[in-house]
Amino acid sequence: MSSRNRKKLVIDTNVALGSSDPMYNPMSVVAGDMNRRCLDAVWQEEHFAVFNRQLRREWRIHASRSATRWLQSMALKDRIIDEEGEAFSMLLAQACDCQAVKSHKADLEKDFHLVQSALATGQTILSNESNLPKFIAIACPKVHELASLYYANPTVEGDACRLWIKAGAEKNADRCIHVWSQNHQ
Repeated sequence: MSSRNRKKLVIDTNVALGSSDPMYNPMSVVAGDMNRRCLDAVWQEEHFAVFNRQLRREWRIHASRSATRWLQSMALKDRIIDEEGEAFSMLLAQACDCQAVKSHKADLEKDFHLVQSALATGQTILSNESNLPKFIAIACPKVHELASLYYANPTVEGDACRLWIKAGAEKNADRCIHVWSQNHQ
């Protein structure tokens, strides 16, 4: 892949946690194997992984051994980008105000660090969260910046997620977070 086509992806800890260890089957449809294949695809296509302090801390605590090795390899090749996305922290309150249920606000708050880093870089999140896109979609009409986010989920999409990464992780209309949420309810 051309260096111009490499994407910056915020990769949630649940992808690292779900990466299969030690019995990895590259043909399996088991969620852990799907996660690991997606990480392998990010490596093979030379994409970048975006981290912030909270995400790094979560990876240190929860990543499987294979995900830890993957992260070390990415760091050795200078394919890690540190970005807190602090300029977008003020969007959290606005996004939470759009949520009708208190627990949804708490869940959105818990993962908003992913949103901030994504908005500051490539606008793309790779995660196994199924509720985060719904919460963002609810907020998009009032918090317009959130509509620029793109989303992929290895456990929901299966091999289609890996193939999307292999094809360049392009920002297609069906990957817009609010569209993705509608299509994967």
